[in-house]
Amino acid sequence: MKDFSWIKGGAFCHRGLHDNKGIPENSLPSFEKAKGLGLGYEFDVYLTLDGQLIVHHDYNLKRSCNRSDKTIRIDTSRLDDYKLMGTPHRIPLFDEVLELTAGDVGMIIEIKPAAGSRVDRVCNAVYDRLKDYKGNYCIESFDNDIVDWWTLNHPEVITGQLYDPFFLHTGALKLMKQYRKVDFLSLRVDQTGKPYFTSIKSAHPDKLIVAWTVRTPDQLEIAKQYADTVIFEHSDKCDGYISVNDALSFTDKK
Repeated sequence: MKDFSWIKGGAFCHRGLHDNKGIPENSLPSFEKAKGLGLGYEFDVYLTLDGQLIVHHDYNLKRSCNRSDKTIRIDTSRLDDYKLMGTPHRIPLFDEVLELTAGDVGMIIEIKPAAGSRVDRVCNAVYDRLKDYKGNYCIESFDNDIVDWWTLNHPEVITGQLYDPFFLHTGALKLMKQYRKVDFLSLRVDQTGKPYFTSIKSAHPDKLIVAWTVRTPDQLEIAKQYADTVIFEHSDKCDGYISVNDALSFTDKK
């Protein structure tokens, strides 16, 4: 039996607890700060062409490192060259995030899309790092081939399908009835109340709904109505953003 208690009713930091100034997203300090508050986090994993798993969101390094390189082409022997958001902090390895987390908080791990034979390579690489990991985690992806790999090869792992609100992606997943294969649906918060998804939840109440990315009080109220879990982002410097305490009020749903 899978244990969903750690994820249900939880509030998870989007790419760690960051401000993209002193503490950049998907950096070790962003995860350390979240962990210090007892908060789990969501983050993104790529397999590089030199065979390493790194934690990074964008498919290129323009926004994060002001470089033109593609993310998969990072030279992981020179990670100190890849500073994030003009800070001293660099892109971390997946292994470093696992070591820092050490099972103390839960992780929502998004595996970034991979074409063809790379699906098997990236999924095997991620599983190899996680097979002896002592802690709570789940896997999600926009790439249905990645999701299918986990549901087929490691059905013991909690797995979710990310839905892009654009028609071509969501339409294809609807045709495949992808929801039948997974433990949770990961939806943009404004999509959680759409009839298609509420009908799935009504017919399958044990299927979790994860809402992303919750940033404002209005979005938090929508998530409280329709979702079981939120991935949130806060800012102490931007008006209209929720606070960490606001996000934690979601845990009252437990």
